[in-house]
Formats: sequence, structure tokens, C-alpha cells
Amino acid sequence: MLGNGSHAIEGTAKPEGWFHRHRFRIVLWVAVIEGIAVWVTHGLHITTIIVLGIIAFACLMLYRLVTERTTSPLLHQLVWLLAASQLGATILVAAGYILIGALIVLLVVFALVALGLLLLDRR
Repeated sequence: MLGNGSHAIEGTAKPEGWFHRHRFRIVLWVAVIEGIAVWVTHGLHITTIIVLGIIAFACLMLYRLVTERTTSPLLHQLVWLLAASQLGATILVAAGYILIGALIVLLVVFALVALGLLLLDRR
């Protein structure tokens, strides 16, 4: 018997334990906030996606370096959060860029169909 068992389920009370338990929520929020910042500043361009990709790649390399050269679990969690949130933001902004392009194509197709229907109407 382990006692009341509350710590067995929640994990460690150290900061790295909290970051580990909530890391997907943190990554999602950071990526959404960065995506909104890109949208609000009208920065939804291919160059923005490339810059975000370069930053995400640099964060990934930093994560690799930190995990190989340090033993701090807190530092590992923080750098993991940084790399994952940058990758998430890159994916979110790229998806937004693709969806806006698809929306524009769809609007043009609908406009052409509507124009064709108007031209074919012989009343």
C-alpha cells in the first residue's frame, strides 16, 4: 500500500514535474498566441513561415545540445517547451497560409461558377 497515493498520480512536485505534466497545454497556448500575433500583424507571408522554420530548427538544435551536455531536468523541460512551441507555431502559421490560399481559390471558383450561371440565364 502506498499511503494516500496523491503524489503517485501527480508525479513530482518539482518545477520540472509541473512543466512535464502541463507541457502539451503550454505548447498549444504558446503556438496559438504566436499564430494570433502573426495574424494580427498581417505577417502571414512565406517569409514569415521560413523565418519561423529557421527559429524552430535552431530551437531543436538547442534542445539536442542541452540534453547531451546537461543533466538538469528543469532545463531539459524548458528547452523542450521552447522547441515544441516554435515547431507548433510554424505548423500553425503554415496551415493558415495554405488555408488562406485555398480559400482564395475557392472564392474565385465560386465567382466563376456564379458568373457562368448569370451568363447562361436567358430570361
